[in-house]
Amino acid sequence: MANVSALLEEKGHTVTNIGYTSIKEKKVMPNAFSLGLEKYSLPTFFHEKKTVDFIIEKIIESKTSLIICHNVYHKYPMADLLKAIKSRTKAKLLLIFHDYKAVCPRCNLYNGKRICTDCTDGKFFNVAKNRCRNNSLPQSTILAVDSYYNNSYRNAYSYPDMFITPSHFMARQLNKMGFDHQINVIHNPINTTQFTRFKKMLAFQQTVLYAGRFSKDKGIELFLQAAVQLPNVKFLIAGVGDLIEQVEKADRELANVEYLGSLNKEQLFDAFDQSDFLILPSIWYENNPMIIIEAMTYGLAVIGSDIGGIPELLNEGRGFLFDPLKQGTLAATIRESSIISLTAYDQVTMRAKAFAASLSSEHYYENLSRLVPELNN
Repeated sequence: MANVSALLEEKGHTVTNIGYTSIKEKKVMPNAFSLGLEKYSLPTFFHEKKTVDFIIEKIIESKTSLIICHNVYHKYPMADLLKAIKSRTKAKLLLIFHDYKAVCPRCNLYNGKRICTDCTDGKFFNVAKNRCRNNSLPQSTILAVDSYYNNSYRNAYSYPDMFITPSHFMARQLNKMGFDHQINVIHNPINTTQFTRFKKMLAFQQTVLYAGRFSKDKGIELFLQAAVQLPNVKFLIAGVGDLIEQVEKADRELANVEYLGSLNKEQLFDAFDQSDFLILPSIWYENNPMIIIEAMTYGLAVIGSDIGGIPELLNEGRGFLFDPLKQGTLAATIRESSIISLTAYDQVTMRAKAFAASLSSEHYYENLSRLVPELNN
């Protein structure tokens, strides 16, 4: 979201960012109008006139001609907001998907135990039946009601003029599950100017890296299992999340596991330098993981799950894939990938770098301008 905003400003557009101030994130986007501290309350799922009126006033006041919406649900009265933008302003409305909310009340097609597509074709009652939200019937029921209200009853997705997803997989999956609108695909942009150094692979260090959120769907437990199976390989872990106790326990008890904490960009690049591979062992349908694109740009080879939007990044020899649903395949893939020659490794990273270069901010803007000719005015 911040990448797109900054990119449009660089291209000479006047950008106004409107949203809630995050409780967790300390960074504040430039030119931002805050709606206050983010909140999750039942009324905001359905109707909150004050919020809608504030946003519409800012749009009219700034004579905005293009509205780009990201994740306008839960904290926002989605149907009211999108309808108001279309009926009360002259702006073109573009919605960028970052998850599966249009077809999955839980957003991630993961019910806490497995990949789940039970809500296909608007069967949203299944989110309550499966207790997909924190294994809680009340919380899951609220999500079901929200989707029935905004998706089915209010037809909220009828208002945007255009939809974009950052991966072909997500576009196909949304359509497959009943989202009957045309979806355009533009992969997430990478700001290549942040890379002032790149990896120099001189020898295998028998070290792999996990960098991301510690949650079940992200596959951190698979990563820790592989650490047990490969005691001679060093497993570095960076990030935070709900399963941090498991990570800290492994850090204490396994000699080959090291928890690095939460890293800034330069510290992440240091971790890239220490590692032979970035591991993304997700067991849900990832969309377009930025951490993979960052590693590809830096020159670190990636081992990722062969599901969701990951393969379209790593296919054609740009990385290594494994089946996260088969026991032991991650450890086997790490073992097999670590015995290739340095020449073969360099060939993989060169292909990956070339692909990542096609995802630059400049290319993103060119693709977006083709879809939205107003950006050329």
